[in-house]
Amino acid sequence: MSYLALYRKYRPVSFEDFVGQNEVASIIKNEILNNKISHAYLFSGPRGTGKTSTAKIIARMINCNKLSKDGVPCGKCDSCLNSNNSDVVEIDAASNNGVDEIRELRDKVNLVPTYGKYKIYIIDEVHMLTTQAFNALLKTLEEPPAHAIFILATTEFYKIPATVVSRCQKFQFLKFTTDEIVDRLKYICKNEKIKVDDVILYEIARLADGGLRDAINMLDQLSCFKDGKIDISDVYKLNGVVSFDEIGNVLNYIKNNDVSNIVSFVENLNKNGVNLDRFVSDFVDYLKDLLIYKCDSNVKSINGLKYDSILENADLFDIDNVYDLIINFNDILNQMKNSGFPLIILITNLIKISNSFRMDDDNIKVENKFVNNDKIIINEKVEKENNKVIVENEKIEMKKSFSDDIKKIRINNAFATASKVNKENFLVRWSDLKDSINSAKYGSLIGIIDDVDVMVVGDNNIIFSVKYDSLIDRLYDYLDLFEEMLFDFYCEKYNIVFLNTDEWGREKEKYISDIKEGKKYSYIEEVIEKKDNNVYTNSNVDKLISIVGNDVITYK
Repeated sequence: MSYLALYRKYRPVSFEDFVGQNEVASIIKNEILNNKISHAYLFSGPRGTGKTSTAKIIARMINCNKLSKDGVPCGKCDSCLNSNNSDVVEIDAASNNGVDEIRELRDKVNLVPTYGKYKIYIIDEVHMLTTQAFNALLKTLEEPPAHAIFILATTEFYKIPATVVSRCQKFQFLKFTTDEIVDRLKYICKNEKIKVDDVILYEIARLADGGLRDAINMLDQLSCFKDGKIDISDVYKLNGVVSFDEIGNVLNYIKNNDVSNIVSFVENLNKNGVNLDRFVSDFVDYLKDLLIYKCDSNVKSINGLKYDSILENADLFDIDNVYDLIINFNDILNQMKNSGFPLIILITNLIKISNSFRMDDDNIKVENKFVNNDKIIINEKVEKENNKVIVENEKIEMKKSFSDDIKKIRINNAFATASKVNKENFLVRWSDLKDSINSAKYGSLIGIIDDVDVMVVGDNNIIFSVKYDSLIDRLYDYLDLFEEMLFDFYCEKYNIVFLNTDEWGREKEKYISDIKEGKKYSYIEEVIEKKDNNVYTNSNVDKLISIVGNDVITYK
């Protein structure tokens, strides 16, 4: 005897064996038991959710001569013993979608059933019918013979004409829950003596995306994949997807700016036939759950292998970084779908994102920790010598001072001297500048400059808007290099400021409001008390403390 696929072997023959879709099953079962059978049904929903199985159960129930009070077919009458008889006509609309096929069906609909009371016409993928075919079906669908019942099934409900929908009882089939799929798989594994861990069944259910038939098919294939127990690696290989551990590794590559491993990983994906679109989609889904976990670590919707991986990588990025990554990867997916070179698009964008997290080896990392009395301890070395303070990390000191004082001055000066002519003259060469960056001198700015937009151009001040918050710190790290690049290209000394999208929106609204109230912006001279050899006077340190607060910063 030929082998019978598991999804066919375990297809339910009554609503007692039915998995999920409880509301649909309950309504139809009560209609049949109360003899309130409709002449036409329309089932819609994703693939593998039980539409065709439900249609066949209806056919068995209404034609059974000895249906039990619970709605279970007897299995002994002529109709039950010949369930695949001429009384049940299945039509695949994908291959029989023309008007001629429907006219033939309409001509034969008056033929009386052979074994039971009704002749059931099951039209699968009905949305594939042509407009002419639907028109030919309409009259028969509205007033069929007393012995004829139509059951239409579709995965694309929106393609069904409203005139057809209005003539049917509509039922929406939902995706199966993970637990419903796992319970059914456990039942099948027990009967078929298939050895598999629960964690693997949950992964099968996740990859099936709510389709029970797909999950059972996957289990069927895995049971023949190799002798013995099924491994989790078998599941990933069969579906051409990557594991959560591999996604976690990519996050580490991005965080550490490990370009070599990024390129090697993506090229191996392509070499092994992994669907790159699916990889990016899974990555976004992983980031979504990572964001949820970071917002609420007690969330219950994340479980299994993904939860373990998220725990390991939860501290790699802050919430804003994760949000930016989701936006970035969504953009990557759109670019890949519209490009003939998805591999190149993926690699270049991963490198670009990774570069945004790169830190210079010369910089001292700042570690913020909350200790007693809510003080933030900044781990940087400060040496006192002859009433002077030598600050080892100039960029950190300048960035704190810049963000509080100089930023406001530069925003003010940009608005005070802004003009349409200034901006137009600047933008004329802006695209040329981006295309001609010298990688030897300005290589650190390659990639991130594309995410910077010119908003306001004054006489010698510019406000730039930055698309992604994660790039702000890096741009301020390279502030001097950015200004030097502008000077080399425009032969003009510009003082610049970077704002994220929200900051720019607030500054713009404030400026418009001030202008309406008659306020005028006056140019303010910008002065930075900087000495040679990274030496600052005590007054500079006092100014920093006055800005942030003596009770907040402690130097070690």
